[in-house]
Amino acid sequence: MLRFKALKFLFVLIALNISYSQDNEIGLIFGGTNYIGDVGPTTYISPLNNQNLSENQKNSMGYAFGIIYKKNLNNRIILRSSARILKINSSDFWKGSADYRKQRGFYFTNNIEEVELGIEFNFLDFDISSETNEFTPYVSSGLSYFRFDNLFYPNNQNEAISFGKRNDFAIPITVGLKLKPMKKFVLSFEISAHHSFTENLDGSYPRFDESTLYSQGSFGGNLSQDWYVFTGISLTYIFGNYECYCP
Repeated sequence: MLRFKALKFLFVLIALNISYSQDNEIGLIFGGTNYIGDVGPTTYISPLNNQNLSENQKNSMGYAFGIIYKKNLNNRIILRSSARILKINSSDFWKGSADYRKQRGFYFTNNIEEVELGIEFNFLDFDISSETNEFTPYVSSGLSYFRFDNLFYPNNQNEAISFGKRNDFAIPITVGLKLKPMKKFVLSFEISAHHSFTENLDGSYPRFDESTLYSQGSFGGNLSQDWYVFTGISLTYIFGNYECYCP
């Protein structure tokens, strides 16, 4: 908990220090989420896969929203930071799940708080000071630090419950497309897959202590950690003073 608060403070401090520099963008990011792991289907991009759910499963569409800041070093390279709140969920009852998972019938919801620092690369020149429309595909990566529910499945129950919070890291792999439809705004569409360093976003590998004496055992494969995927858009506002090279 202390480390997470310290990282949030660092994020705010960095944002304040650079907010008076040039070539800045700040805005909102929002969209849908999905998860890849040991519960439910293994569809890589499916933020709307909440079909075939009964009311008592308590699962709804995963979502994410937050704020994003970008510092344009030049027309190709951008430093970016973001803070997001995400909800991920999955169910063995969903369409596309393996038959053995449907027979097992597990389902979960997890709430994630995330801060992310990274670098973005534009494939084409993207001049945010230009008066004309700009357009480019881009890629991005970096490091995410996130807090999530530590889940487990009580004996004889199919729904995962939380017995506390845990912190961990993830590596985001992002591809996107952005354009500047107006002088002061940039609109971006992106898909960001986060490879986490935990196997318990879904409750499949809980840490056992006094709270989980009545937990079912671990299940699923342990060769790969869990993934969570964001699919959505961001709208940023361009601000800052541009250098003048006027004679």
